[in-house]
Amino acid sequence: MSIKIKNLNKTFKTHEKDLIALDNINLEINTGELVCILGPSGCGKTTLLRIIGGLEEHDSGEILEEGVAITKPSRERGFVFQQYSLFPWLNVLDNVMFGLNLAGSQKEESIKRAKNYLKAVGLEDAEKLYPHELSGGMKQRVAIIRSLVNKTKTLLMDEPFSALDMQNRHKLQEELIRIWKKAGRTIIFVTHDVDEATFLADRIILMGKNPGHIKQVFDNTLTRPRKRESEDFLDIQNKIIDILDNK
Repeated sequence: MSIKIKNLNKTFKTHEKDLIALDNINLEINTGELVCILGPSGCGKTTLLRIIGGLEEHDSGEILEEGVAITKPSRERGFVFQQYSLFPWLNVLDNVMFGLNLAGSQKEESIKRAKNYLKAVGLEDAEKLYPHELSGGMKQRVAIIRSLVNKTKTLLMDEPFSALDMQNRHKLQEELIRIWKKAGRTIIFVTHDVDEATFLADRIILMGKNPGHIKQVFDNTLTRPRKRESEDFLDIQNKIIDILDNK
């Protein structure tokens, strides 16, 4: 078992009243699984992901990784935030290689690995550019690639493709599946997009709000590669929407 969450609760205190962000969350995520956390804005998706990443404390309950309590960030858990965060003094290639350099990887191997990933998302001609020379979508692709290129055991992704156009979003979704199959890492992916969750995940954690809670864990049995236009794909989407809409 990779990650186990039991009776987890989180409340944010405000001047007016206490806001229950997460109420009695129970969840198990297996090693090597690709899971999406799906739900409307304000249901606690990002808060739950931050707690899993050790970036946010919970009030009660427990969260364990391989039987050890998660209390702080770890190099074993990579995080891709919704907003891109690049080092402005480094060019694209050096930004992507930053984690590899910290890990002590050989320079030639790091360059080759970084360039392969940049090529996969159409940024091979931008490797010498600096962040201020990139569009918002290009910056986000670089930030995503920077996290994918590192060999973390668990990758936590907070709506990383939401700012991209549909073509690049679909391309990165396909690249993520390819990397996941090849590397066998655990991926926990937050999204509010039903199509995205249906395409990516083998299990979808459907959340409701007021307070944030798990409505249902949905097993996605679609075979890969998945075709968005297929009747089965559309049927899965409709089932998920029905669950989310059900009060």
